[in-house]
Amino acid sequence: MNMTINILISTIDEGINRVPGVLLDPQPGITWRISHQYTGDTPPELPAALLREDVAVQRQRGRGVTRSRNHAIDMADADIALFSDDDVRYTPADMDILRRTFEANPRVDVAIFKIRTLQGEPEYRDFPDRQITYTRAPVVGTVQIAFRVDRARAAGVRFDERFGASDGYLQSSSNERVFVHDCLQAGLSVTYFPEYIVQHPHHSSIDAIPIYETRRVRMYGAVDARLNGWKSLPKAFAGTFANLPKLIRNRKNPAAYMSERFSASLYILRTRGTKRRPIG
Repeated sequence: MNMTINILISTIDEGINRVPGVLLDPQPGITWRISHQYTGDTPPELPAALLREDVAVQRQRGRGVTRSRNHAIDMADADIALFSDDDVRYTPADMDILRRTFEANPRVDVAIFKIRTLQGEPEYRDFPDRQITYTRAPVVGTVQIAFRVDRARAAGVRFDERFGASDGYLQSSSNERVFVHDCLQAGLSVTYFPEYIVQHPHHSSIDAIPIYETRRVRMYGAVDARLNGWKSLPKAFAGTFANLPKLIRNRKNPAAYMSERFSASLYILRTRGTKRRPIG
């Protein structure tokens, strides 16, 4: 019997109107699980195209992409789940690759794939051309990640909700690397396969943020703390001096850089064990 697949779509507010463009025609064993956040008093009306037997939508008031991802994980009820967004596209062949990969690699718990871009656009990133089994978390996009639902659930892996929180202290990007890190820490097998699984426009929200802008510096410090623990604090100081010429060239105050990186690392270390953005 073929393995069943959930596509876990996270969207917010009027993004729900883009979701019908993501769906494929109904196929045996493939279901769509949509986590829809809304920020107004009432949610937008559901598009009629989502009223299908293979589509389930659950709605939550509020925002926070990692919270939405965790809600989607809770909705998963198939053998395999693939993270998704409201601006991607799939082909039936993508689903065949996804299913075939997990069937052929029974020891793989988490699979990472390639993203193809629109015609005429450059590659999404410089993807490796060989299969890799990771021991340390790579930089990845959420829509590259698929996992065995039962094993991920048994391991208790979740997105760290301090990243991508509704207050914007830590930007959403890089929460994927932290998620993969937690999978590895939980003993799950994470393997990259050099095959395309999804189409996504080339643009990236994190790339639009200047490298030394406060939000990006905070993110760097926070991720460093999640991956390397207390070592991230002296690294904030050492990294400031190592990057001094670049900071000056980019007109970034070195003291501000060190403070932003250090404070974000300290915040993660002081609140570790919660994995939720504290209130207040």
